[in-house]
Amino acid sequence: MTDLGWLQKWTELVSSANTVSELCKKLVHSGVNTGNGVGSYLYLLDNRGQIVQLGGYGINPLPAEQTFATWEDNLLARCINNFGLAHEQADHQGINLHLYAIPILKGDAPLGCALFCQKEKVAEYPREANLAMGQVLGLWLNSTGLTNGFNVSPKNGEASPDSLTERQLRILEAMSLGKTNAEIAQDMILSESSIRQETVKIYRALGVGSRAEAVKRALHLGILSAKVS
Repeated sequence: MTDLGWLQKWTELVSSANTVSELCKKLVHSGVNTGNGVGSYLYLLDNRGQIVQLGGYGINPLPAEQTFATWEDNLLARCINNFGLAHEQADHQGINLHLYAIPILKGDAPLGCALFCQKEKVAEYPREANLAMGQVLGLWLNSTGLTNGFNVSPKNGEASPDSLTERQLRILEAMSLGKTNAEIAQDMILSESSIRQETVKIYRALGVGSRAEAVKRALHLGILSAKVS
């Protein structure tokens, strides 16, 4: 991708979105990724080296509730650690998909990564192009405030249970009851994407990286009553 017009189109597409789900939907249906896209997701890197799903749209073979560590061998960690495109194939309900991940950057610091799920293998862009795409995504994420509390600022990244909102406490209690994101979204009349974004904020506030750790810490802090198992 040497045509700067393509980068301008990418920048305009990203900047036109107001939410993560809207952005990812645009990335899938705009044709900017060759028209073979079936899913797009954004992940954030926290101060514990965990890669947490922020939200997305469409098909994603990677489990929504799973966090990925940067020190493990996985697609998302490879793109962040190598500051470049990572590619692998995955099966989703009998369909072979090609997964591409690029780092989301703020200068030379990784904020997370973007995942693109394709029906067919596509031509890989030069490293410089992928880095430019990642910088645009990083600027957009910063403008939304969604990176606050992650690795952008160590001071803001410290656990702060007192910052949990009433909505987040309701979600946390539902999580402790074993409810899925879909069930919580239905109960609270919200989208699953909204629940995922709130869950990321809950993890950040409690300084944890999974549901089980969040519930355990909330019980320990007295945020949840002991009667919740």
